[in-house]
Amino acid sequence: MELRHLRYFVAVAEHGGIRLAAEYLNVAQPAITRQIKDLERELGVSLLRREGRGVVLTDAGRAYAGAVRQILDDVGEAGVAARKVAEGRGGRLAIGLLENASWAGIAPLALQRFARSHPDIALDVRPMASVQQFAAVAAGALDGGFAYRLDPADRPGVASILLRHDDVMLAATRDLVFDHDDDLDPSDIDGLAMIGFHREAAPVYHDRLEAAMAGIGLVPNLVQVVGDETTMLSLVSAGVGCALVNSANRHRPPPNVQFRSVRGLSVPIPFHFFHRDPPGSLMDRFLAVLDGCRRD
Repeated sequence: MELRHLRYFVAVAEHGGIRLAAEYLNVAQPAITRQIKDLERELGVSLLRREGRGVVLTDAGRAYAGAVRQILDDVGEAGVAARKVAEGRGGRLAIGLLENASWAGIAPLALQRFARSHPDIALDVRPMASVQQFAAVAAGALDGGFAYRLDPADRPGVASILLRHDDVMLAATRDLVFDHDDDLDPSDIDGLAMIGFHREAAPVYHDRLEAAMAGIGLVPNLVQVVGDETTMLSLVSAGVGCALVNSANRHRPPPNVQFRSVRGLSVPIPFHFFHRDPPGSLMDRFLAVLDGCRRD
């Protein structure tokens, strides 16, 4: 069964006969008759019956005609939707966003500019951890995402754009006073109560941070281990301890938290935009906006 079978049948139903349907479609009458017979044979029912010199719909034909009209309407609407997407006048983009990347910088700027310049394209922004985002883009559940990735391994079907490198900083309560305003020495924080995070949340980052601390002779006095930086900062603000966190958190400091760099301690954290490869027409438009933000 093909769409032309359905279109020929609906034309006969709406114009009251094969001759008028043939004139409307600009198709020879025998061709329409043959297609209707093929359709009846495939369905196993009679859709038309002869009456005088013309044809009328059977009860089965009337029921079938109503359902087929809806199918053809849906096909037409699908075509309109596809053309709108191709022209950038419709569709939806699902974009992952890491929470600490949403406060400032290129990620919120790109999302804002795209929303303003492409109001007919729906942005479905989904807060999601970095590891989850990369897996979702690879699986096709996301069109793209702003996330950190330390593991350099490539995955088929996923492309990435390096946007910047962040690093680690010490988060401490504001009432914790140090002797100077410069970068802290490891000795300045030696022995302080520290809040860590579970390795499974970001194994590569966890291991690199441990190695970096060992490299400057820092042995953290862990008093609690949690699963995300939002919780870490909440506990820092509550005075439970200090924490080594992503420097991007400077853009959303809790009222009771200060951020300080530690001399010799560095774990560069690459911040990427990941997307499906090939990207598709809607993502091409988003990438153009993102490129403009990078150039500004």
